[in-house]
This record gives sequence, structure tokens and C-alpha cells, in this order.
Amino acid sequence: MTGGETQGAVLVSFLLIVVAALFACLLLGPQREEAEHFYVGRRRNKPLRNALALAGDYISSATVVGTTGTVALMGFDGLFVAGSTVAALVVLSLLAGPLRARGRFTIADVFADRAPGTAVRIAAAVVTLLVCLLYFVVQLSAVALVTAQLLGLETVGAQRAIAVMIGVLIACATAVGGMRGATALQAAKTVIVLVALLLVVGVLLTRFGWNPAALLDAAQTNNGTGPAYFRPGLLQRSNPSASWTFDFVGLQLSIVLGAAVMPHVVMRLHATSDAAAARRSVRGALVIVSAVTVCAVVLGLGTAATVGGAKLAEVSPGGTGALMLTTGTLVGGPGSTAGTVLFILVAIAVFATSLAVIAGLTLTASAAVGHDLYRKALRRTESSDKGVEISTARWGAVAVSAAGITLAYAALDWNIQMFSWVALAVAASSLLPALVYTLFWRRFTERGLLWTLVGGAACVVVLQTFTPMVTSLPSSFLPHADIAWLPFQSVALISIPTGFALGWLGSVTDRRTGRDHAPRADARRGSSRPDLAARRRDDADDSRT
Repeated sequence: MTGGETQGAVLVSFLLIVVAALFACLLLGPQREEAEHFYVGRRRNKPLRNALALAGDYISSATVVGTTGTVALMGFDGLFVAGSTVAALVVLSLLAGPLRARGRFTIADVFADRAPGTAVRIAAAVVTLLVCLLYFVVQLSAVALVTAQLLGLETVGAQRAIAVMIGVLIACATAVGGMRGATALQAAKTVIVLVALLLVVGVLLTRFGWNPAALLDAAQTNNGTGPAYFRPGLLQRSNPSASWTFDFVGLQLSIVLGAAVMPHVVMRLHATSDAAAARRSVRGALVIVSAVTVCAVVLGLGTAATVGGAKLAEVSPGGTGALMLTTGTLVGGPGSTAGTVLFILVAIAVFATSLAVIAGLTLTASAAVGHDLYRKALRRTESSDKGVEISTARWGAVAVSAAGITLAYAALDWNIQMFSWVALAVAASSLLPALVYTLFWRRFTERGLLWTLVGGAACVVVLQTFTPMVTSLPSSFLPHADIAWLPFQSVALISIPTGFALGWLGSVTDRRTGRDHAPRADARRGSSRPDLAARRRDDADDSRT
């Protein structure tokens, strides 16, 4: 096939994936206009299916594309980054049982036993929307850029048109399909990604006679940095500032702790039948994500061995083009029939990765709008207006998608890495301390919860404003301004301890008495029995036929 024919095949494949996703969401949409159906699919997902879907929620374009490029360019340091990706699921495995036992639909439901009022629920919903919106922009911008490059469309206008089209389609699919539709997308995406990466790894290893030592030798020879490739320090060489160690440790900490409690990942746990099923789902997802990460690492080494670090840095300075570039050089390149098939399969995997993650983020944001803000905060009702709640959630999905599309439309000219760092830092600094204290500290109070949620998120947003990610550098969000008095790229090493400290300080200074703030023993053990009478009434109302 010629290059034009390959791009045409990629376009057809992309359209087929989009149509299939829309059809699946229409076919698997909720059977009733009830929260139990729309938000969690009646909790009827088997552990294996939910493990595939949870892995799909967790595996983003950064996992598939970013890890490959980082390993290709940074060697040993890239392997460390890949390990952080897997470590986040280890953290989640420790929280999965208690989260499922105490949660119902959203993260705010986990906090309901500590603070049944509206203030904490609104704060949790706002933090959820902030994290989802920022990550939405990152994923939509990434899939727009990759799609445009695969189709040979290099103009910013074409990339923006693709971002708008994809965002609108996913918003419609999520509003119609609910959790069942999102689960189908996530599970299918995980299978596609795993199969595609395994095939490319097989072709790559065949070229080296299935000899890992030969692959490592070639990677060291051709990467452009020699023996330094397998030694620590290449990331520091790319950023020789005095704050490099602070930034590197902070970023890895935000990946490990923030990715573990991303709202769309936590909401996936609530789609399981009980706490034991949630733990099994996380363990299954850990195996799947580990396999995908190992494949990405091998392909990163393969890029250094076959393409070379110098060529990759010239074509794709950030390394995001490593996966497609390596795929295109295998099996005779994309001009051959076998190479074209492999190239298209990997392209489909990249498409599906971002589309499925965007769907999960949109569903989580819609739950925060419909369930937390409308039903619990505005209406303050337990059993009425169920149809109105789901309608509100659907319109919330549309509104959040519109905001995300607008930001992504503008962000194609910006450094979108900042959005990813802020989203992870907010989750690690606000949601993680609040969840850990809620689940495991009996003296944690409503004041401590509010201080953690609001203070942790505000700390990240305020401090990040005064870093070079926002001003002072050509790659900054506002390159012509100069208010970067903090020399750090990431503020996670400041904001995460601050979030924990605020939760502790707010609780020990709260003098209100008359309420036992300790979680019930069944929740601490990870039991699936609900903790609150209100939640029992909700479950009965939502499952009533």
C-alpha cells in the first residue's frame, strides 16, 4: 500500500471504531431511568469483566504512548516511570475493599458517613469535576494530535476539528450508554490494546531472534547516549535545573498516589457486587496493566534499538511518536501489506485508549452533577425525582464535555502536560488524604474533611500558578508573563503533605461532640454491608421495579 492508502485505511478504521462505540452504547444503555442502572450498571459486572474495564479506565494514552517514548529516550529513568504506573494499582488494591464497602456511586458517597450534610458533598463534587475536566482535556488533546498525525493532517485547525468531533461523539455515547456502555468500551479497549502491543512485541523480538540480550545491546548502541542509557540521570540531563530531584520525586509520587484515587477509577469499584469482588477486580487489573506496561517498556527499548534516540528526538522531541514510529519500521514499514495491517491495529489501539478513558471521565463527571450536586445537595432527597436526576446527569455530561472540548480546542497551542500534572497532584493532595483518613482514622471529623478537600486542591492550584509550567518559559502556559517565583515544575511534594496536615489539623481543632466519627467495624474489614440507613433506603429505591 502507498502512504495515501495507509492513511485512508487508518481513517476508515477510526470511523469504524467511533461507529462501533456509539452502537454499543445505544445497545447497552440503561434499561431504566434509575441511578442504579445509569451509574453502576446494577453492579452486575463479573470480576473478570470489571477487571478489564478497570484496566481500561486506568490505561490512558500516557501509559501506552508516553511510557514507550520515555523509555526510548530516557532508558533507566523511563523504567522507573513505568514502575510508578504499576505501583498506583498496588495502592488502590489496599483501598479497594473499604472503598466499595463505604461507597455507593461517587467519591462523595464514601464521605457521607463522616459528614452527611451538603458542604462536604459539594466540595467533593467540585474536586471531582476539576480533576475529570483537566484529565479530559489531556486525553482529548492527545487523541486529536495522534489522529491528525496518522491522517497526515498537520494543521492546528484540522486537529481542533478532530478534537471537537471526538468530544461530541463521546459525550453523546456516555449520556446514552451509562455505566454498561462505558464498561463495554473499556473492556473492548483493553483487549484491543493488549493484543496490538503483544503482536508488535512479537514482531520486534523476532527481529532479534527472541534474544533479550541482543535487544538490550542494540538499544545501548543506537540510543545516542551510550552506556548512560542504562544508568540513572538522563532525565536530569534533559532538565539540569537545581529543582530536578524535587520535580522528579514529586511527579512520581503524584502518579503513584494520584492515579490510585482518580474519580473515574474509584467509581469503577462501585460497579462490583461487593468488596470481595472489588478486590478481585483490582488484582486482575493489576495483572493486565503490568502486562501492558511491560509491553510498552519492551517497545521503548525496541525504539531505541531500531529507530535510534537521535531520530526519535528529531521527529518527536517528547517521544510521543515512538510507538507509531517503531511500528512503521517493522515488517517492511507501513508500505507493505503486513506492515499496514500492524500499523492500523496499533492506530486503532491508540484511538480506543483515549476514547474509552474520555468516556469514563465523562460518566464520573455526570454522576457528580446528577447525584451529588442535584439530588443530594440541591434537592436533598432520597427517593424522588429519579428520572430527573438521570436527566440532570446526562445534561451534566454534555456540559462537562462542552467545557472540556472548549479547553482542548484552545489547549492544542499550549503545553497540555501541565493539565495532567495538576490533575494528578489534586487527586493525590485532596482526594487521597480525605479517603485515607475517612477509612482508617476514627477521629477524622467533618471540619478535617472539608479542610483536606478544599485546602489540598487550592494548594495545588495556587502554587502551580507560580511555577515555570504557567509563566516565564517559551513552553509555559503564559510565556510572556513572569510570576514564577517557585522554581519547581511539580508542587506535589509540597501539596501532598499539606493535604494530610490540613486534615489532621482540622480534626484535632474540631471541638464538636455528640457524634462518633469512627467508621463501622464492617467497613474497616471491607465488608460489602452498607453503613447508613439512608444508603439502604437508596439501594431499595433504585432497585425497585
